[in-house]
Amino acid sequence: MHTAQHLVRKCLTGDLARDRTIILVTHQISLCLPVSTYLVNLGDGKILRQGFVQDLDLGGLIRAVKKEDGLADVLDISNEDKHSESYAVNDVPPNGSGKLVETEARAEGRVAIRTYLTYVRAAGWMPWLFTVGLMLLIRFINVGNQVSDHLRTRKTTS
Repeated sequence: MHTAQHLVRKCLTGDLARDRTIILVTHQISLCLPVSTYLVNLGDGKILRQGFVQDLDLGGLIRAVKKEDGLADVLDISNEDKHSESYAVNDVPPNGSGKLVETEARAEGRVAIRTYLTYVRAAGWMPWLFTVGLMLLIRFINVGNQVSDHLRTRKTTS
């Protein structure tokens, strides 16, 4: 079973969520929509659509929300009865592409020295100096042990 499906089934609709209102921020709208009561669709820092899922579905907006790729959706998942109040459904056309996350690119080749310097600056110089000093100390101890073993075996053979 997929982890997200397990969380929706056990945490968001199970005994843990009974008689509670849960606000969930997700990109997985198709997974959470069946158990949702209210939907707020965000894009470019603005509310694009909002309303009860039942009202949005009647207006055909759920299909539009599912088709839009990369939008952050805030879902209010609730085990409460459907609200009897009637709210207007806001439908604001998205500006631009509405994409909030860029596709991750894979870098190939060696790591630039600038990347290492960023790590050193982030941690500070002391931990790095301590680490390098400790590595050198371990290396010297190993060399010393090898020289000591070599001298000891030389004495026993002569």
